[in-house]
Amino acid sequence: MTESSPVLILSVPAGYEIDPQAWETLKQCAGDCYGAGVMLAAPAFLRAESPVLLGDWGDGKAEALRELGPLIDAAFFTLDWLEAAM
Repeated sequence: MTESSPVLILSVPAGYEIDPQAWETLKQCAGDCYGAGVMLAAPAFLRAESPVLLGDWGDGKAEALRELGPLIDAAFFTLDWLEAAM
């Protein structure tokens, strides 16, 4: 049996939007550093809390989350600050 390729599954937090440029940076880094794909799932279909790492990450899951964490955070934004300023 072969191991499956690593996949990072995320859902957009409630009230947030996706920053397209940051999303592409996240996908590029995940692919280049870990050979991983990045997928977006609707929160209703994601049974675990986002992010979910599937497939063969070897022993590097914790390292991947540390490295990709800031990129994941940057991929989503909210304009709540703008509403508060108005």
